[in-house]
Amino acid sequence: MPFEQGSKALKSDGHKHTTQTSERVNVPKLPIASEEGFSNVVRDSNQNYWFTKQLSPNHVEVYVFVHSLAQLRTFQVNGKPSFYEYPETICIACEGEEWNGWIYEFSKEDPRMTHQWHVNGIFCDLKRRGNQLIVSSYHVEGDEALLTTFGDSGKKVIPLEAGYSPVNMMVAEEGVYVAALSISASYQDQVLLLDDTYEIKNTFKLDFSPRTIHSWNGSLIVHGINRRTGKSDQLVYICSKTCRQEKFPIPSCELVQCSEQHLTFYNADTKILSIFDHQQKEIVSMRESERPYVSNHF
Repeated sequence: MPFEQGSKALKSDGHKHTTQTSERVNVPKLPIASEEGFSNVVRDSNQNYWFTKQLSPNHVEVYVFVHSLAQLRTFQVNGKPSFYEYPETICIACEGEEWNGWIYEFSKEDPRMTHQWHVNGIFCDLKRRGNQLIVSSYHVEGDEALLTTFGDSGKKVIPLEAGYSPVNMMVAEEGVYVAALSISASYQDQVLLLDDTYEIKNTFKLDFSPRTIHSWNGSLIVHGINRRTGKSDQLVYICSKTCRQEKFPIPSCELVQCSEQHLTFYNADTKILSIFDHQQKEIVSMRESERPYVSNHF
């Protein structure tokens, strides 16, 4: 269920923020050459192209080429942007200045900014659950992980864990999983399972630093970094019912995709693509390859 759309950007917490919008009609050529300073070129399901250009350390100009109109539009946002696509909208999450985050929502049918929100702390991850947008962040002054929800009932900030910073989230049938890194070495890193009201109903302690979380057949899959070696070679399947953990050896690599059959890993240094089978719990294929174009955002 999408957000209620509106023609006016929303502002939160009394922060004054001005967004400049301009339009250029019948642009014959997309200015997306890397030497011109453009980056993050992505295409949404409506065939619109989105890309960015750095204006200053804390301000970025977002361009969208509207396919149906052959029209180029520009918007200015605060901070370093990450793009997230949903059926009817594009969300741009920004790591802003002075430990602030900003979330901008655009319609895809007629790309214009429909909502704009402020986030307390350093932005970490963004997910949609039903009619709510869920944002995780690290609040520096309070030294705690925060969850902020935006929806029909407005904005709600939910403290999670003191001394932890969230790094990744996943929405599942049993709730919302949040991978959290301990700020202090005296505490273990963990994955939090939140219920429908975003209260913590279970925690899974880890002996490594989680980076991405996925699910398969009732199991939580956590990929992360070995704290002792600094290598991304930690892979654990956790049963959501019994909490039993099974760790499996893998080469140090990036997890780029989780499907119903397998996990896809990629090592950028060796250019080796590895396939880890869920059933066999081992790598069943390795080959030299360019990095596959797979993204959680687009």
